[in-house]
Amino acid sequence: MHYSITIAIALSVTLLLVFYFPQAYGVFHREDFIITDMGLKNGNPFMTVQGEAGRSFSVGGGDEMFYAYTFVTDKGVFASTVALGEDDNTPYYGVDRFEVNKFEIGACLGEGTATGEPKFSGKTAEYVPKELVFGNVSKAYTLQVTSDDPDDDCETGQHIYKIFSSK
Repeated sequence: MHYSITIAIALSVTLLLVFYFPQAYGVFHREDFIITDMGLKNGNPFMTVQGEAGRSFSVGGGDEMFYAYTFVTDKGVFASTVALGEDDNTPYYGVDRFEVNKFEIGACLGEGTATGEPKFSGKTAEYVPKELVFGNVSKAYTLQVTSDDPDDDCETGQHIYKIFSSK
């Protein structure tokens, strides 16, 4: 009898955490960052992943960390991004344009102007441009980016913290 009560309490606490604090469970799924394909679809840079693109978002780093589905194109490096939303338990989707010399851990990400929109649908992440017409996508990366104070070595303070996958 005592064993049944313990199981019931544990199950109740787990369900409470999942429904009322969704960031406590399931905010990072490695498969959401494993690239299986990439290229252009209807003129938009896209990548497909094993999991669900845009599902994972960081709660540990607050506004100091975000994930980037990054495309190296003939017009520059663009990304559809996922960060922690203002209400602290939902994702915020955005876009970025990076200036980067080499994709490696610790590399500084300079910023350019990104006028597109992010699009996440199932396994697919896209960067939907407003004015650019892309000719090709030569590489794709899924990244974790950290934001720190700007300094002489990195004006934006943004650095590649982790490279999950590339294609």
